[in-house]
Amino acid sequence: MDTASDKKVVSQGYKYFMIFLCMLTQAIPYGIAQNIQPLFVHPLVNTFHFTLASYTLIFTFGAVAASIASPFIGKGLGKVNFKVMYMAGIIISALAYVIFGISTKLPGFYGAAILCMIGSTFFSGQGVPWVINHWFPGKGRGTALGVAFCGGSIGNIFLQPITQKILASNMVGGAKTGHLTSMKPFFIFAVALFIIGLIITLFIRTPKDDEIVASAEELKAAKEEAAAARANMFPGWTAKEVMKMPAFWIFSIGFLIIGIGLASLNEDYAAFLDTKLSLGTVGFVGAMYGVGCLIGNVGGGVLFDKLGTAKAMTFAGIMYVISIVMMIMVSLQPFNTSFSKYCAIAYAFFCGFAVFSYMSGPAFMSKDLFGAKEEGVMLGLVGLAYAIGFAIGAPLFGVIKGMANFTVAWYVMLACVIVGFVLLILAVIKIKKMQKAYMANMNNKQ
Repeated sequence: MDTASDKKVVSQGYKYFMIFLCMLTQAIPYGIAQNIQPLFVHPLVNTFHFTLASYTLIFTFGAVAASIASPFIGKGLGKVNFKVMYMAGIIISALAYVIFGISTKLPGFYGAAILCMIGSTFFSGQGVPWVINHWFPGKGRGTALGVAFCGGSIGNIFLQPITQKILASNMVGGAKTGHLTSMKPFFIFAVALFIIGLIITLFIRTPKDDEIVASAEELKAAKEEAAAARANMFPGWTAKEVMKMPAFWIFSIGFLIIGIGLASLNEDYAAFLDTKLSLGTVGFVGAMYGVGCLIGNVGGGVLFDKLGTAKAMTFAGIMYVISIVMMIMVSLQPFNTSFSKYCAIAYAFFCGFAVFSYMSGPAFMSKDLFGAKEEGVMLGLVGLAYAIGFAIGAPLFGVIKGMANFTVAWYVMLACVIVGFVLLILAVIKIKKMQKAYMANMNNKQ
């Protein structure tokens, strides 16, 4: 058996290197697998004469498949070498892009989207937290996770304009009616995803058995801080108790409706902007969205900590309302006007500023509102409500656009965001009042 003297303490610099590799994972492999897919929507719809509603179902199928596969992937990480799991995800996502490139019918694109989303869960959704949690078991874990996931926003800054340039070089016609002359872009990104993923695989890892990632003093201090925090923390309700609360169902319905509204902002923005702006401008807007998300991801945690759930989500709701209003303004303008460009850039920033509402929001809100008694279960329920709404939102936007036009579709999404946030915030206020009453009752009994 190894003794303490046989083990070596890992340097902080090496642990920071692992954070960098996780950031790189989010920036390029994840960025290719997920963030640039919306940019392909309009060219593919024009090329193969799909309806927008039918094609955007790829996001619904992908999200559902990944949510089903995620628990099994999580279990596999504990049993299979991490490098093997990481590389498996890279191969699956790269293969998905190859399938995109050879597909001509909707089932092929649906299958590729499902594989791509599942593959990204291996190295991103489950993989990045797995690595960070092992290298930072105590103090600094939250910060490390936040920095790692910022990589996706950084990747957007350069991946979005690069993608638009590659698409433009393989298209005929303008952004509104142009179609692809070659499926080469998919193969380019398949190769890039595989090569970068392979390079990261050579270096990324979890700690070895003979390595110490945190000193005994650090772990002790972390446990003492956690114990002190728990002493002043709302203990929480069980999942069964929460499920009986009307306020919980109002909260969940609100978050579901929010998901419907936000799906269009995240998945359909490029397909819409392609009808109003040049490909290069749309790429620049995507890059600005990456900057906005970077600010939103970093600042979101501060807003939750300083303002609490109700005020932080109110801020997010206002940002989303402004961003959709900007899209409505663009929809009312002729093609490629300066006013449209400014509104689109404003959309990118305002929408990015609020990204924390669904990125770190579910994890924060589930614990802040319902306590730590069954935190994992509540996180799953809160996240599920948003995921269902998001899965409905993308195809619904396409259906409304097909029946009417983009302007009407954006008005419907604006209504969803307003109604959803109002329901959610009212439910949060009610739940917080219930917490205070619960704590006052507990203190009276002591």
